[in-house]
Amino acid sequence: MERSDLARCERIVVKVGTSTLTHPTHQLNLMRMEVLVREMADIHNQGKELLLVSSGAIGLGVARLGLKEPPRTLPMKQAMAAVGQGTLVHMYEKLFSEYSKTVAQVLLTKDDFNERLRYLNSRNTLLTLLGL
Repeated sequence: MERSDLARCERIVVKVGTSTLTHPTHQLNLMRMEVLVREMADIHNQGKELLLVSSGAIGLGVARLGLKEPPRTLPMKQAMAAVGQGTLVHMYEKLFSEYSKTVAQVLLTKDDFNERLRYLNSRNTLLTLLGL
């Protein structure tokens, strides 16, 4: 898909990885986040539905707790995500509010896509949020 094809899209999903959101120190790259949020707010102002899929919670948790290396085990990754997720969502809320945009958080796992009932519940939640 070319960038010019976006004009015909009604719904756009933006995936942002940890390396886009953070510096090598795992601290938030606020300048990059501000630019990203401004561009997404402008896309939304054009009447497009916008979904942001964001990584970064684990890296932020590592930074908040001052760990020297990234976690390797699932429990440690989940613990770091639990610590970092609040910071990440707070920053998105703060930045998007500057453009009068409301944010919501939906946490999904692969099981939400693999199990039919969970998939339908997730889908209905997302469609409801987009409608609001």
